[in-house]
Amino acid sequence: MSKMSILQVRLENDGVELGWSDGKTSFFHSIWMRDNCCCDICGRPEIGRRQSRLSALDLNVSISSAIIENDSLQVSWSEGHHSSFASDWLRANAYDEVSRRERSFVPQGWDQTFRDSPPEFDFIEASQNDEVFLKALQSVRDHGICFLKNAPPKDGVLEPFAARIGPIQESNFGRIQNLAIDLSSGAVAQSAIALKPHTDEPYRASPPGILIFLCIETDVEGAGTSTFLDGFEIAETLRNEDPDGFAVLARNNQPFRRHYANNVDLIAEFPVISLDSLGNIIGVRVNDRVGAPVSIPAEDVVPYYRAMKRFLTLSDDPDRILHLKLQPGDVAIFDNHRILHGRTELTVTGPRWLQWMQVERGDFNSSLRIMADNLGQPRDANPLLRGAY
Repeated sequence: MSKMSILQVRLENDGVELGWSDGKTSFFHSIWMRDNCCCDICGRPEIGRRQSRLSALDLNVSISSAIIENDSLQVSWSEGHHSSFASDWLRANAYDEVSRRERSFVPQGWDQTFRDSPPEFDFIEASQNDEVFLKALQSVRDHGICFLKNAPPKDGVLEPFAARIGPIQESNFGRIQNLAIDLSSGAVAQSAIALKPHTDEPYRASPPGILIFLCIETDVEGAGTSTFLDGFEIAETLRNEDPDGFAVLARNNQPFRRHYANNVDLIAEFPVISLDSLGNIIGVRVNDRVGAPVSIPAEDVVPYYRAMKRFLTLSDDPDRILHLKLQPGDVAIFDNHRILHGRTELTVTGPRWLQWMQVERGDFNSSLRIMADNLGQPRDANPLLRGAY
């Protein structure tokens, strides 16, 4: 955003209206401005280091005077306090709807060009070169996925790389999950059957965030590919085709359950499609294998099933699926709150061993900002996608 200057100040009963050099206006409530004072007494609310407490402020505090001085707004308060707000800070934090929409993070959707050539980096370079590492993370931020090539295909390689992205999440599956073909285990992931595109563990209040898969061994002669699909792309398609059905999926909870006797009994109820306050898609939960019976208003049942069937049908569309036959040393990094993954049926004549770990999305976003700061690149101080919560 180019730098904007304050040209006009108009006091109102409960705040101040500012006129900007680009012709726009912004209104700020008095209590909001007083709460966000960043003087030596009040602290630094913009980075979460407050010294003042809202409980000590008068909700009816008013502005005695407000003047423009040295590209900032100087405010004197009815209580005798004084605040100074830089113009660029005020513009960056304006909370009218237009400003909030301008600041919303909008991820980049997939198209056939993207599916034909998804972002790809060298694993060693991403491990050792901060600029390459940041580009890989930005690809996951923007598109939900990226791939790394030429990783050493062995146990112990993935953990230090995953830890560089953020603290590793553990679950009932452990810190490191090994997916090896084992036809005697009874687990779907360890079988050779096809897996429909899905997001992992929607039965958790907070599903796994960023998933990192490493292919260590594979039956290179056998049939079968890993599949990846942009959940945001199919959700937007549904919204365009069936706005009412889309709205039903976004406002009603879908229960998910995973029950292993004497081990875990996890239940979570959340919408299949998560939206922010502006209607932007910020997350999806899709895994009909672990879906439990819905309990929603009767008038929503038929449109819910109609929309859910269409959503799942879109997730099977071969033209929307990225197929990739992972080879030893290949790494896939993707956002489990956006990207659906699966596989086609495998023809197993040899070993197949994938190893994966997971990092919480908040820690991933934190690493994005810190790495950008360290490299002197623009960083995004606004919240990124909240995910499927």
